[in-house]
Formats: sequence, structure tokens, C-alpha cells
Amino acid sequence: MPTERFYRLPEEKKRIIRDAAFKEFARVPIDKVSINQIIKEADISRGSFYTYFEDKWDVLGYIFEESQARIHTLCSIYLEESGGDIWYMLERVMDCLLETCSEKEKFDFIKNALSHASSDELVSGLSGSKQECDRLNDELLRHIFSHYNKEQLRPMEYREFFAFFQLAMFAIAVEIKSFFEGTSVEEIRKSFTLRMDILRRGVCPLTSGDA
Repeated sequence: MPTERFYRLPEEKKRIIRDAAFKEFARVPIDKVSINQIIKEADISRGSFYTYFEDKWDVLGYIFEESQARIHTLCSIYLEESGGDIWYMLERVMDCLLETCSEKEKFDFIKNALSHASSDELVSGLSGSKQECDRLNDELLRHIFSHYNKEQLRPMEYREFFAFFQLAMFAIAVEIKSFFEGTSVEEIRKSFTLRMDILRRGVCPLTSGDA
């Protein structure tokens, strides 16, 4: 996790450091990332870097946290503008992520992260950030649970809703991974629509007890 000193920096200074780090993580695979290059691009001293971050994983964790916060903001915006339509919210988030991933630098950044995704080093390096992201995810989910249109889903407790939402977000993650494997946007949209339709309608025939 970044230090409190980093979080107290002016927003513009944090943005410059964040952009410099993002550029470096997009330029080369994670194991080739150079802290010296980040320092040079951000125009800060090596000493300053280590008062803000412990290592490159701290920087990467901060970038992930910011991305997570952006997705949370989008979910809240789309849910509010649709009057609580959770299916609209999921579709718009999918669209937004596809648009973001189509930008070259962001494409390169995510591709480099995905190529390292199964690494124990990545999991260990981001453990602190994962805890924070888990906390933010719980806050988001409870917000959505309180504000979605209850007529769209059958009555369910929070635990059931949590499982449903995990499946929906997993579907988005699968399609994004497919995008980086070369699947066309058109095919991804078709696949995502199918997955959402299965979630919406289920796969078992209705029985008299279900009516």
C-alpha cells in the first residue's frame, strides 16, 4: 500500500507519478519494470519514491485500486441513471471496459498484468492491495444491493445476491480476457449477451412449484 505521505501529495503530483508508473508497466512485462524509469519519468528523486512506495508492487497496487474505484463509480452512475436497472449497469460497465482496453497503452498495461496473473510473485506483491480492493468491493456490492430495482430479480438475501453478482463480474472478466486473446468485439458482445441471458432466465425449466 502507498504511504500516508503519498496520499497527502497534491492531486496533480499523484497523477504525474501514477501516469509515469502506468507508462512503465505498459512498456515492459512486470518482471522487467524499472523503478529508475518511473523516477525519471515522474521527475522525482529515488529517496522520494521510497517514502511513497515500498516497491514496484506498491505502485501497481495503487494503479489497481484506482481502476477499481473507477469501476465502482461507473456502477453507481449507471445504476442511478437507469433507475436501478442492474442489467443495464452490467452492460454499460462491459462496454466501458471494452472501450478502455481498446486504447493502446491501456491494452499493453492490462496484457502485461494478465501475462503475470498466475504468478505467486504477483499474488504476494499485491496482497495488501487485494485486502483494500475486497473492502471496496464489499462497499460497492452493499450499495448496489440497496439500490437495484427489486422487481428485476426474485427476492433474495444479501448472500445470494453476492453470489449472483460474482457470477456477473466473472462473466465480464472472462470476456475481457477473451478480448486480449484476439476475440473480436462483436463476438465478445454476443457471448456476453448470452451469459447475461442465462443469468437472467436460468437454465432449468419452470415447474408448477416455481410459478
